[in-house]
Amino acid sequence: MTAVSLGHLSIDVLNASVAIVLTALVGRFDLNNAELAWGLTLYYVVSALPMPLFGLLADRWQGRWLSQGGVLWTAVAFCCAPFAPSYAGLLAILTVGGLGSAAFHACSTRTASLSGGGRRTGASTSIFFFMGQIGLSVGPVVTGVMIKRFDLLGVFYTALAVVPVALLMQGLLHRPMARKFARPSAQAAANALLIIGPLLFILYIVMRSATMQNYMSLLPKYFADQGLASDVYGARVGMLVFGGSLGTLLGGALADRVGRRRIMVWSLWLSVPFLFALLRSDGYLYYAAAFATGVITNTSHSAIVVQAQSMLPQREGLASGLALGVMFASGALMTGVAGFAADLWTLNGVMYVLAALPLLTGALLFWPSRGAHPSRGRPSAAAA
Repeated sequence: MTAVSLGHLSIDVLNASVAIVLTALVGRFDLNNAELAWGLTLYYVVSALPMPLFGLLADRWQGRWLSQGGVLWTAVAFCCAPFAPSYAGLLAILTVGGLGSAAFHACSTRTASLSGGGRRTGASTSIFFFMGQIGLSVGPVVTGVMIKRFDLLGVFYTALAVVPVALLMQGLLHRPMARKFARPSAQAAANALLIIGPLLFILYIVMRSATMQNYMSLLPKYFADQGLASDVYGARVGMLVFGGSLGTLLGGALADRVGRRRIMVWSLWLSVPFLFALLRSDGYLYYAAAFATGVITNTSHSAIVVQAQSMLPQREGLASGLALGVMFASGALMTGVAGFAADLWTLNGVMYVLAALPLLTGALLFWPSRGAHPSRGRPSAAAA
């Protein structure tokens, strides 16, 4: 648990730097909103789509070596990024590094879940994601400061600092670990399918990511258009993710108490006023709104992954890879769409549309909840 949590913190520092790096290069490569957004899309799609494959490998071979290997692979790629001669070359190097992130997340999420056993899966998974959120919150701040001081070479120094973490993980990932959760009962599996139908569950993840991922990816450009420097908009995005880190940690405990579906619905609905406030506030009010937005929206993160694992018992790696892969890949694709829409319309208008989208996203989970009532008693023949 210590190993994968430290790895999660480190690798997400690098993942969070991509938006800051590309925003800082807008002037050098004369990028418009669409080019910036599709660059982000390329990176996040490549780092998301292979996750189910890596999850299968982790299930089959208990491939914990994929965790430290993924951190090292990504760190080496980011060390090479500052020396790319063109925007296309930079994207090529970064997307190759994204494969390491895919391997790490699919394998390490499985390890984190199994480390909690069958009873504390939500808590252990939330701690793992909490450390990743800390990395995502620190990443924009560190990268913004390093780029301002050392230009793009600052990315090299940041990535170089991650390499020792991969070596530390190599020494820590040797403790025996139960291969699989205890097999859930047929009743538990039926309940999981009744609570959230698979198709609606996937659609929920896609629409949630459309807002969350786009806010993370496009807020740097949104603030850069207002004349803010890289260290300022890096700090602003960092506060949003810092709040998300606490929300991730709280979400695991809350889901165990009040239920995963309630957390997934209400975390989105309650976030809407704060998403709007974040776009319209400045100074201390902005940081308060960003912190509250992050806390509320990310309480559902661990619940989503644990719900996916309950739908695919005995395939924790595959379930983790599918959930995270759909989450990140769909969010990345929507970033490209949002960037294209921003050039046709305005980035300001697109951000306001994204802020309202959670109202519809949360409503998706109400339809399958009607079928969940029979599970309180004996399962029906259809459910069985």
